[in-house]
Amino acid sequence: MVFGATGYTGRLVTAELVAAGHRPVVAGRDRARVDALRARHDDLPGALADAADPDSVRRLVEPGDVLVATVGPFSRFGRPAVDAAIAAGAHYLDSSGEADFLRQVYEDAGPRAERAGVVLLPASGFDCVPGNLAGALALRDAGEEARRVDVAYQVVPPGGRLHRLGISSGTRATMLASAFSPVEMLRAGRLVTLPFGREVRTFRQDRSVLTGVLWAGTEARTLPRLAPRLTEAATYMVAGGRPARLARAASYPLAALSRLRVFTRLAGVAAAPALRVTGRGPDPAAQDATSTVVLATVADASGRQLATVRLEGVDPYVFTGRIMAWIAGQLASGAVTGHGALGPVEAFGVDGLEPAVAAAGLRRVGLPGVSSGSS
Repeated sequence: MVFGATGYTGRLVTAELVAAGHRPVVAGRDRARVDALRARHDDLPGALADAADPDSVRRLVEPGDVLVATVGPFSRFGRPAVDAAIAAGAHYLDSSGEADFLRQVYEDAGPRAERAGVVLLPASGFDCVPGNLAGALALRDAGEEARRVDVAYQVVPPGGRLHRLGISSGTRATMLASAFSPVEMLRAGRLVTLPFGREVRTFRQDRSVLTGVLWAGTEARTLPRLAPRLTEAATYMVAGGRPARLARAASYPLAALSRLRVFTRLAGVAAAPALRVTGRGPDPAAQDATSTVVLATVADASGRQLATVRLEGVDPYVFTGRIMAWIAGQLASGAVTGHGALGPVEAFGVDGLEPAVAAAGLRRVGLPGVSSGSS
């Protein structure tokens, strides 16, 4: 079952599921768009559902189903699908990456899913599968001395020109809706929240330097489950030196303003036009010209670098469609033995996940000397 199937990411996931031999039920709120998608894939089964009507979402799922949710922003539209899956006894995965929503899934929905005997796999696309894998690989290489892991995501636009970076209408709406939500990091062994962009970290690779800003991710929650001795973990998005410094400077006044109710209302008004635009995203030519890098570095308690892992590959949307289809197939086949809200490495293991990530388009590459530092 793909809920949000007529959106940009939903269409990609549906196409990959069909290519893998599945015939998913495609669900959305617009009958004409659902029927068009069904016809494109040899008359797939379809259903109508709207996140604004939770009952319609509950009617989608039955015990043992796999519910794939691509309806965002998840902080606004995501909860009905999670609740419906748990109530029905169905497994669930989504393409989310928003800090507030992820906290709800892990802290509230996760225990309920565990009691119900079902699996929740939030952030199962480019956010945040490859970062979890890279971090887990680096932790395995580092051994028992590992105390800190930093993960950086980079999207390289066509020609390396930022203004040519293609993002979907859903991503744009999500970024606007969640821009003022604090993100999580592990500090001194405790999960803490900081404003987006508050920390800047540099990753030095041979002769180049990547500069990242603090970003939403699941790594601070999931990687310590694999390495309980970790005391520090954070996720960054590579933005370049000047944009990163601007983001950090802006994080102070924006954090103060976000506590004002009138400001959050105005931010919602500003995001409203983006929410009305759905289903748009980079075309195949733009996808082919876009690449990604995911980097994980692990250090000991003194800051000495122990291990690094670099993944390189395809456009993030292409990767998301492929990996979500694979995860859905694994859930449908009963390949996951745990229950509750899991990270991807918890669900599939490093050795199970690495070939799937490679098949989806992100592969581990050799890495000359890498170090990292924060400011």
